[in-house]
Amino acid sequence: MITNPSPLAAARAAAFHRLSRPGYRGPLVLAALLATVAAAPDGLAHEAVVAGTATAGLLVMVPVTLLTPVAVPVAVVLALALAGLAASPAARSRARTYGRRLHRPGDSALLGIALASGAVVLGSSVPGQDYGLLGAGLATLALLPFGWLARQARHRTSAPRGLWRWAAVPLLVGTAALLVGHDVPREARFALARPALTSAAEHALTTGSTDRAPTWIGGYPVQDAELTDGGVKFTLSGSGIFARHGYAYFPPGGPTRHRDRYTQLTGTWYTWSGPDHF
Repeated sequence: MITNPSPLAAARAAAFHRLSRPGYRGPLVLAALLATVAAAPDGLAHEAVVAGTATAGLLVMVPVTLLTPVAVPVAVVLALALAGLAASPAARSRARTYGRRLHRPGDSALLGIALASGAVVLGSSVPGQDYGLLGAGLATLALLPFGWLARQARHRTSAPRGLWRWAAVPLLVGTAALLVGHDVPREARFALARPALTSAAEHALTTGSTDRAPTWIGGYPVQDAELTDGGVKFTLSGSGIFARHGYAYFPPGGPTRHRDRYTQLTGTWYTWSGPDHF
């Protein structure tokens, strides 16, 4: 007996079929990568992204530092020359023609931007930043526009509907930048995890022992917890590049030793960072 699928099942099947198209494979691969990096902050994928981020940062920083005295005047001259060329009637005509050929960002591009912006926000939600998520998100935001332009040149398809698509990209990126700039992700994540962290810290102080095995507490991947300086120090997995970071809990009165190693966050909670191994 053949039965017709329910409307919900048919809609779900259509959605999965649509996601299997070539244009959606990129966001699916990106989502899988980000999920792997976030779920295993001490895993191979996370370490590879962190190493790539550190290498890219050094490759950019060294030339900029060495060439800035020469590059700035050259860049100004080039900018003025390009502005003069852009003001010519021929250049304006070509720009209008090319602008008409550009299609609005499709679902795959918007999904990629949303995933990358979310990775940047989540990577900024721990002390010292999670450079695995941060690097993956920033690299995607930097490379995705070039991929979108290349796809526009190779594939001439019908333009997606909705002028809102032009506004969605700066809205997503701008919201992420605003949240990170005001340290909202770190404060919000700590506020949600604080009850579980406090319970774990007080239990450790009461029993005089901690579980040194990696675990998850309040949504944080805790690599290690130890009794030190009159309190409990939690080391977060995946935080920082050359130094470890985390949170520390001390009863009223604060640390009994090494006060300069801790920065008070709120009440009995502090942040800390280990020695820099660069």
